[in-house]
Amino acid sequence: MMPDSSDLARFLLVALLWPAAAWAQGGPPLVTDDPDTPGPAHWEVNLAMMLERDALEHRVELPQVDVNYGVGRRVQLKFEAPWVLVRDEANERQEGVGTAGAGVKWRFIGQEGKRLAWSVYPQFEFNPVHSSVEENRAFLLPTEVTVEFAHAEINGEIGRRFVTGRSDSLIFGVSSEGHVAPRLELLGELHGEQSTGEQTTVLANFGARPKLTRHTLLLLAAGRSVHGPVERGTHLYLYVGLQLNLPDQYSFKDPAGSLTPAR
Repeated sequence: MMPDSSDLARFLLVALLWPAAAWAQGGPPLVTDDPDTPGPAHWEVNLAMMLERDALEHRVELPQVDVNYGVGRRVQLKFEAPWVLVRDEANERQEGVGTAGAGVKWRFIGQEGKRLAWSVYPQFEFNPVHSSVEENRAFLLPTEVTVEFAHAEINGEIGRRFVTGRSDSLIFGVSSEGHVAPRLELLGELHGEQSTGEQTTVLANFGARPKLTRHTLLLLAAGRSVHGPVERGTHLYLYVGLQLNLPDQYSFKDPAGSLTPAR
């Protein structure tokens, strides 16, 4: 059963007030991103299956490969590409390489564990091969902010997607996370997108990041739309994946900036 908006709102409230140590990490399995980067010479690789479904389209990305690399403590390089299966309302099916994305995140203020962190994250979305299932080309320009107070952290993101041959769109989101056990983090978000002249779609998602090893996290999230165009019906979201941190999770809280792994 998918959560409704009231369940998600209660979860976000609990996460914000949870007295355990907070660790703000947006991004997979959430849609909303945050200012965090992998750390100098560290890799974050997300291997996942993502499903999105509404009345007009059924879309599966399997695998979705998201590779991130830290250049110093403030810069992240990203490349993402999925294998996509799309079925439309006429039950016509397409399968192949989907829209790829490449970008650079620059956190120009703060870092994890500070009261304020702020980044910009320009990204290009393009067709990696001529036989791509989708023909989307776009430039995404978001900014991400994390605010920490009283053992709680809130991530916010807002930006604009400039799409070739289609209307531009506004994206926005807010998320929060909290450790409920040393190796388990729960998370939730509200994420929205609005194209010019269309009704805003808002997703309510919640999930978890169980820590399997020092290098590996399990990524889980599920949710549904709480607002959107009537003709598209309910939008469902599901994400299941693994996050590989190589050589380990970098600890930004080490004042010496050493490569001590995060515990």
